[in-house]
Amino acid sequence: MNWNELQEEIKRCKKCKEEGNCEVICPDERVPISEPRNVKLLFISEAPPLNSHYYFYNENSNDRLRNSLFELLRTDLSYEISAISDFIAAGFYLLPTVKCPSARNGRNAAPHGKVIKLCAECHLKREIEHIKPEGVCLLGGTALRGFLVLRNLWDMQVQNPWEVGRTLSEAAGKMLEVKILDKGIKFIPSYWPTRRHRKFHEISEHIRMLMEGIEF
Repeated sequence: MNWNELQEEIKRCKKCKEEGNCEVICPDERVPISEPRNVKLLFISEAPPLNSHYYFYNENSNDRLRNSLFELLRTDLSYEISAISDFIAAGFYLLPTVKCPSARNGRNAAPHGKVIKLCAECHLKREIEHIKPEGVCLLGGTALRGFLVLRNLWDMQVQNPWEVGRTLSEAAGKMLEVKILDKGIKFIPSYWPTRRHRKFHEISEHIRMLMEGIEF
């Protein structure tokens, strides 16, 4: 299955409804509009937001995630990035862990663990295996939980799998290597990029560590 076929399958996915996960608003058509090529550093985010027709890759939207990530790359890491084309040309790409938003009482909500597991195993795993990046930066708790699901399906190069840490505060900043389809790929968990987070300043340091680790 090629990339476009995979994304078309994701756009039509109703597995959460079939599994009875009624809080998930699916299907959702907000998939990346550009095929990933020569990706050096892949960012994994959480899920598209509720009550919006747009997400990271639609530049007609004032997307908070895109604005924050581009600001970090420009201000702290000296990348001239103002558009998606700049982001991709620099060797970056971004995917959400969960492909559809969740809602509770009509408001945006973090996805449940069973939703993270289902989406990571069905979709995110195949996307990462297709892209084969040099490194992956996990942005936020949902991304970490998706990784903890997938590391059981891949060959994780640590002696004790719980060395990762069970929470984001324990795992953030730890460089991990995973063997995926005979390629060693480095992962680093970090925080969700919002200035309201008290450890916002650490995100750029984690990205820099990962870049150094993969000789970006």
